[in-house]
Amino acid sequence: MVVPLVALLLGVARPHPPAAYVSVGSGRVPLAISSWCWGSRCGAPIAASRRNVRARRGSTVRVVLAFEPTQVQVSVAGRRQLVSTRNDELSWRATRSGGITINAVSTSGFVIYVGRLIVR
Repeated sequence: MVVPLVALLLGVARPHPPAAYVSVGSGRVPLAISSWCWGSRCGAPIAASRRNVRARRGSTVRVVLAFEPTQVQVSVAGRRQLVSTRNDELSWRATRSGGITINAVSTSGFVIYVGRLIVR
């Protein structure tokens, strides 16, 4: 009885990468996690983004993280974006469609998020 309880507690105590979502207007779309190292654990689920984010050209794309990054890099369609950061929020102007890759680093580790942006 003690061994299963210890295993359960260890599983709960292990850190997992925090979720993030993209917000354009009133819609929110969760980002998929491609790879991560958070605390003492790492993983590379290579999750495919299943939902698209739709934005008008020139509108502001916002990403809300569940942590405050110390470093961040955002690419859309393989091109780096000029990003504003404020606490746990990132933002940039929608200028192109394509895959979104966000490399976010904090004192607890890093997470690479992926998604797809459709600009019209």
